[in-house]
Amino acid sequence: MNLQQLKYLCAVVESKFSVSKASDRLYTSQPGISKQIQLFERELGVTLLERKGNRIIGLTPPGKEVYLVAQRMLSDAGNIKKIGEEFSSKNKGLLVVATTHIHARYTLPKIINKFSEKYPNVTVSLRQGNPAQIANWIISGEVDLAISAVETEGHEELVLMPYSKIERCILFLANHPLGKIKPLTLEALAKFPLISLDAHFAGGASVMEAFENCKLKPNIVLSAADTDVIKTYVAIGHGIAIVPSIAFDPTRDKGLHQIDASHLFPPTPIFIQIRQGKYLRHYMEDFISMINLARPPNSAG
Repeated sequence: MNLQQLKYLCAVVESKFSVSKASDRLYTSQPGISKQIQLFERELGVTLLERKGNRIIGLTPPGKEVYLVAQRMLSDAGNIKKIGEEFSSKNKGLLVVATTHIHARYTLPKIINKFSEKYPNVTVSLRQGNPAQIANWIISGEVDLAISAVETEGHEELVLMPYSKIERCILFLANHPLGKIKPLTLEALAKFPLISLDAHFAGGASVMEAFENCKLKPNIVLSAADTDVIKTYVAIGHGIAIVPSIAFDPTRDKGLHQIDASHLFPPTPIFIQIRQGKYLRHYMEDFISMINLARPPNSAG
């Protein structure tokens, strides 16, 4: 048994049992992966992968147990390497942060600038995605930490540290009839062309859920993953937008008006996320501290 065999097994599982995708991911050959996994099975005396003809269709019961242990062993091996890096080059390295557009654009710029001033030899890599993608990146070890909403179920491998709550507001052009409606209601909003975050993001999903709970069908004319894109379409009169309140900047967003909508839509909890058992280098812990110090007032945690 060796770490390479464990790595190959995990890669096949995480590539949805496609050996070709696993080989591309690991920059090696398909026959090499297949041969090493077969040798591993012979050594253990059990079949790990369930096969149907030439296809792998899943894990056998012992395969599921071995896969869980293999994940932990590879994680521990990675931690050992990071410990060595920590002491050989304490303030040098790479920090990979996963987040959504909203935090990359509005939460992290000042934090990353401050961090880079303190650690000029650490490269920060930002990876943007939706909450499901972000969770998978953390679990697979592709990123070091994340700041995002979380999926509603699963992902027991994640450590979640409460950071803040995101409220919502409505953006519209001057002289739009929405500005005269008081109090603002979901029934009133449903009558106008609406622009919202994509439903793969917590903000977009919670907006749709709020309307559904009131048995209303909103007129969604556009959804997007990027709030700056959404504001562009509001500015050309395509519709009114439901966005996180932190996305509105009266200095930058001249011509747009906003109304608080926190009474219409539930806040979205935001968490700092890391993988269970992950070894955090000193500068990674410092980055988390900087995020917490920049926590907005009246936030969670």
